[in-house]
Amino acid sequence: MKIKGIPLRIHPSWFLVLIYFTLSARDQFETLMDGQASFWSGWLIGAFTSLLLFISVLLHELAHSFVAIGEGLKVRDITLFFLGGMANLEKECPTSKGSLKIAISGPIVSLLLAFLMILLSNNLSVSNFILSNLFKQVGSLNLLIGVFNLLPIIPLDGGVILKSLIWYFTGSKTAGIKVAIVSARLISLLAVFIGFLSLLRGNLYIAICFFIIGLFIFSSSKSQSQIIQIQKILSESFVNQVYSRSYRVLEDDLPVKVLSKYQYLNKDNVFNEEWILLYREGRCVGYVNEKILKNIAVHNWDKKFLYEFSFPINELPSISEKQPLWKAIIRIEKTNDGRLLVLSVSGLPLGTLDRVDIGKAVLKKIGLNLPDQLIKISRKENIYPLGLNLFNIAQSMVSSDLEEDQ
Repeated sequence: MKIKGIPLRIHPSWFLVLIYFTLSARDQFETLMDGQASFWSGWLIGAFTSLLLFISVLLHELAHSFVAIGEGLKVRDITLFFLGGMANLEKECPTSKGSLKIAISGPIVSLLLAFLMILLSNNLSVSNFILSNLFKQVGSLNLLIGVFNLLPIIPLDGGVILKSLIWYFTGSKTAGIKVAIVSARLISLLAVFIGFLSLLRGNLYIAICFFIIGLFIFSSSKSQSQIIQIQKILSESFVNQVYSRSYRVLEDDLPVKVLSKYQYLNKDNVFNEEWILLYREGRCVGYVNEKILKNIAVHNWDKKFLYEFSFPINELPSISEKQPLWKAIIRIEKTNDGRLLVLSVSGLPLGTLDRVDIGKAVLKKIGLNLPDQLIKISRKENIYPLGLNLFNIAQSMVSSDLEEDQ
């Protein structure tokens, strides 16, 4: 379904939450009624509790979304899953104030819902203790959601709030992220320490919970550190350091028959497309690809010439050799085949750049050399190796201080 044009998606894991809270609320209701309630009444109260929780989490994410739209950002969708929800924005907010508004809106809505439901529960405590208990439960859950999300841990709202505040006062988005990472690591150590204390006191279950929380927070902070490292690589590395040469050069007065040496059929009987640059007297004048052979009778291959089928070279998506890699990534995603022609400062073709070239360079910078077989698979599928989500990382660098630092 869509809410104000925003697609709402529900991850299958969310149904585990609905089942759990439905059964929990039903059991509590039956305990309160001391076995006097009907079978269907228990299930109805349980389902209504889960529905209120569902609406509460949705309102939390809608708050993020509506504020983001007010800041001029597009919301791709809202996804509800096992641990809560997520508003998927097209890109990060380019300003610290906007980022702060978006992040803080969700917890404010959760805490407001908690206050209203607990207030309603207190007013109903005498007249209808069943509904009073129901609203008290959902109010408490909203309070938990609001407080938990305010923890200064990225990607929780509290971590984004901390990042935005540091960003606002220092003018550096990177500094905000680094402070949020340090905060997350301190909290992860605190959680592990509490876990050890609980273990020493014989509370095994509580100890395991805190150990898991600590490891989860530490893993999250490590992931953010890796993103900063990749951002630094993409900002400090340039196209002329990583491009490859995957095009051919031919004189434009040659017959089209020469292309038959380069064509081959893949398993789906489709010609593999390759850029073939045409030159005349040492100057690039256009390009063709071997697919033109499909439209020419074989007996005419010697009678037709490449210049007759030439396309202007400026129609190819291109990028200057002096551009940083993060800009190349954004440019590549706007092309049809995920490839760019690399041009020298004087505008001459030097080579080509694709997702695999960039992915290999980034992974090599962080100390990981990929085997040839994995590179071949990535190049065949035209994807970043190891599933690197470089496009989202590059998008987060737009209008950020990382570009200004350079």
